[in-house]
Amino acid sequence: MATIKPFRALRPDPFLADQLVFPSSEQICFFGIGEKILPLKPLKEQLEAPARRRPETEEGQILAYQEIRENIDTLKKLERIKLEDEPGIYIYEIVHRDYRQTGIWALTSVKDYTEGKIKIHEQTLADSERRICNYRKYTGFEGSPVLLAYRPEIAINRIIAETCAGQKKSTVGNKKGLHRIWKIQDIDTIKELIAAFAKIQQVYLADGHHRLAATERLANENGADALISSLYIASDQLRIIDYHRLFVPEFDLDTTAVIAKLQEVCEIIPSKDNQPVRPGHSQLIGMWLEGNWYELVLKNAGTLDVVFLQELILEPVFGVTNPRTDSRLKCIGGETAMKEIESLLRAIPSAVAFTLYPMTVDQLMAVGTACQILPPKSTWIDPKVPYGLLTYQHSFSGKDISKQHYDKINQV
Repeated sequence: MATIKPFRALRPDPFLADQLVFPSSEQICFFGIGEKILPLKPLKEQLEAPARRRPETEEGQILAYQEIRENIDTLKKLERIKLEDEPGIYIYEIVHRDYRQTGIWALTSVKDYTEGKIKIHEQTLADSERRICNYRKYTGFEGSPVLLAYRPEIAINRIIAETCAGQKKSTVGNKKGLHRIWKIQDIDTIKELIAAFAKIQQVYLADGHHRLAATERLANENGADALISSLYIASDQLRIIDYHRLFVPEFDLDTTAVIAKLQEVCEIIPSKDNQPVRPGHSQLIGMWLEGNWYELVLKNAGTLDVVFLQELILEPVFGVTNPRTDSRLKCIGGETAMKEIESLLRAIPSAVAFTLYPMTVDQLMAVGTACQILPPKSTWIDPKVPYGLLTYQHSFSGKDISKQHYDKINQV
């Protein structure tokens, strides 16, 4: 069962949304109040970059979060972002040149996570979880939702279809695609959606393990339930893309010994013409080692590739016993992953790269249902919702700052 709630979103000024949502190196112009001036640049840069620029010291991070809070307040005063008057549940659609995906955007109770109603499938990186926890605690801001998958439901599909056909939408876009939003405010429709999601037996966390874990930690600290911005996508629309690994050794590797150990668990085939290997099916892993690309044909059929890589290669051969904390291990995913890997290998020739075929949606759900936990960064999931499209701000106590506006809907 999934517990969803409507919310009052902070939305960018529709006339400036493209500049506020999508990355751009150009600063169009400046807006100011008194002595406070903010360039018109993407919200992600204004509301996340200060924490990366400041030193990783207590004093540095205090100053960073203070700057972010000031930026949020200024953006509100300038009405670059505006809090909507009434709460609602939103329909979100991305139209890409190769695909179209549509889902429901609402708040989710973190109790669903702590009570095991949301099935997870991978570990988190300790440092990433810490950073997100601090960011949420000291800014109260969520720039993008976690992604939750569910098996298709007729009632939800009908509401989506009727809303998209009968209501006006807002649209922003760039060369990669269009992003459309419809807002559901009708009380009866919201009640129907809440009831439909309450009947769903299992929900799977597709993307956002670190954000959800950090939110649970804050809820435990505050002794209260918390809500988190969530996009629900039916499993038949979910896309999983390659997620690869790069290992950067501290010392020179004994290549002969590495090859000998690998031959115990897989067949090693040199790549034709030394071309980069991007596996076309499971049970095959690509490897770059000492200037050469290889195909690793796995001998243990049936084991997920990402598990095989960690348990039979990274740990016994390269000593990566804890992928959550090992700084030698880098994870690279998405449509540009292979280009990034090739660039890194040119810069760090001693690195060892491993390329993997993506898991299927059915495999992801099977892992979640079985309560199996995979290594961190095992799946790169689409859609990736642009930061700032709909944002949510909660109080620092873990309680929703806009609860007083839900009186009618909370009677459900």
